[in-house]
Amino acid sequence: MTRPRGLSATVAIAVLTATAAGAQERDAGGFRAPTAALERGRAVYVLNHCHFCHGTDLTRAVMGAANLTESALVGLDTDGNAIGPLVKAGLPNLQTAMPSYRDLTAEEISDLARYVHYLRQQAKYRALVAPADPTPGDAAAGRAYFDGRGACQRCHAAATLKGISAKYDAAMLRSRLLRPGPDKPQEGVTPSEGLAAHLRLLENYSAADVQNLIAFLDTLR
Repeated sequence: MTRPRGLSATVAIAVLTATAAGAQERDAGGFRAPTAALERGRAVYVLNHCHFCHGTDLTRAVMGAANLTESALVGLDTDGNAIGPLVKAGLPNLQTAMPSYRDLTAEEISDLARYVHYLRQQAKYRALVAPADPTPGDAAAGRAYFDGRGACQRCHAAATLKGISAKYDAAMLRSRLLRPGPDKPQEGVTPSEGLAAHLRLLENYSAADVQNLIAFLDTLR
């Protein structure tokens, strides 16, 4: 399970997408990424066989591999500062015997981390957009999250959100809370600071966090 030698990022991407001609966007490594930078990350992810244990969209964790959609370490990572050291060191003493990828460059680690975050955001959105448990959340806990751990008040004063639960139906309110922007990154478009903050929250929300926030927003009438 070592990285193929002598493959530039351009060639690696071409290898991955050779079967994805025309409208077909899926190949052996999953679906093509929406930007060139994320496609470089997908090349690192697939050519180093990460998808065999973690899945092409992070939703499969086999042979004891970590579920990266719920990994606290991934949730704390920025541009590979937490993921990179683990990838380079490997986990040789665990059941998965994750190999060391010490030959990956700093740029490859950064590309890999950004691709993992992209997959994680997509997976978390799918899991949270339709609540498995319709039980209403705790508005007081939602206010505590808004003012505390979520740091939502840095950008949103509660008073400015008055009436938001009447402005949007329940499904739209949940969707905009989770991801108030495009479904996927767009080539040449840098996410705003606010959208980037929402995406970081999306990666780390629990189902209860979302239910509680929505219950709190419903009190702002």
